[in-house]
Amino acid sequence: MKDWKRVIYLVCLIQVGAGIALMGVMSFLPLFLSELGLSDPGESAFWAGLITGVTPFMIALSAPFWSIQADRRGPKTMMTVVLSAVSFCILASAFTQAPWQLLILRTVQGLVGGFVPIGLSIVVSVTPEEKTSWSMGYFQAAMVVGIMVGPLIGGAIADTIGYRMPFFFFGSLSLLCLLAVRLFMPGIHRKGASKEKGSTWGQIVYFMKIPRVRIMTFMQFLCNFGITGIGPILPLYIKQMMGSDSEAVATTVGFIIFISGGCSALMSLNVGRLTQRFRPHKILVAATIFVGFDFIMQYFMTSVTGLGCWRAITGLGMGPIGPCTNTILAASVPPEKRSIVFGVVSSVFLMGNVAGPVCSGALARWFGYPTVFWTTAIAFFLAAGFIIYNFRGDSQGKKL
Repeated sequence: MKDWKRVIYLVCLIQVGAGIALMGVMSFLPLFLSELGLSDPGESAFWAGLITGVTPFMIALSAPFWSIQADRRGPKTMMTVVLSAVSFCILASAFTQAPWQLLILRTVQGLVGGFVPIGLSIVVSVTPEEKTSWSMGYFQAAMVVGIMVGPLIGGAIADTIGYRMPFFFFGSLSLLCLLAVRLFMPGIHRKGASKEKGSTWGQIVYFMKIPRVRIMTFMQFLCNFGITGIGPILPLYIKQMMGSDSEAVATTVGFIIFISGGCSALMSLNVGRLTQRFRPHKILVAATIFVGFDFIMQYFMTSVTGLGCWRAITGLGMGPIGPCTNTILAASVPPEKRSIVFGVVSSVFLMGNVAGPVCSGALARWFGYPTVFWTTAIAFFLAAGFIIYNFRGDSQGKKL
């Protein structure tokens, strides 16, 4: 495709908007639950973990099916379905009156599958082989921008005009992304894909038989567990540090996420240069050990300023993880299978997004907030050990 860069930039722009809409609730969701009748901090943390985790859980179950459909029917059609459902669920969330209603809406939101696997399939299908790390870095940066800008906007709106208004803003933004897909996304179809009749389970088995795919899938599971686990308790932990009388908790949380995300995006944009000097799996080992150490340092912080600084440093380590993992995944399968590998194996590694928030919510409820920092650090150290063990003396690893 001659204009492949234009497609990459368009997908990244849509990913930024969709990411803002999806992640914008994270800075105030636990606080919004108090408006829905939850007053106990432990109960709020538990519900926040459940509500946060249910969406990736449903995506994990449904993403393989939708990714295969995107390969056969075209990603433009499937992205339309996903963004339509997301827009409806976010707008409807503004009218919820109980935590269980919010839980149902986020369940429906995840049921239609995720945007990210489809976006990744577009990236790998249009990008020349030698530019894969570059395009993966840009897509990862787009994901991070949504993660860092969304909570900042959501927190500011929530603190200024109430916890329900951000849902209207993010729902409208999601509709704009839907409009961009319909107007500007070209029709991308892999030749012969529409005639393939393999089952979803058959595709999962096919990919999981590839050793490198198994390694990277489990790697992403552990990292997703660590990255998302801190989300449900961060607003409550910062509120505890600032004092219950503070009126700018959501804004503070959003700003900390913004700074951390900015550092992560900066590193993601430079992954292409890093992979020219170092093998991706070695970058992964260094990054995961670095992040694990950073979470331990966050535990020792006694002020919001100190916590925010270490969150920013942690972002530098998180930046290379996604692009390097996805680059290795793309290189581990035949070219004709690259457009669907991310969606098919996502059913496994997205479970980390489920286990992280749910486990951290439960740990915070029964053992206190600091426990979450230690379990997160352990998850990243395990990921580093897993990569070291599986890439030792691997002749294929020397190529990667």
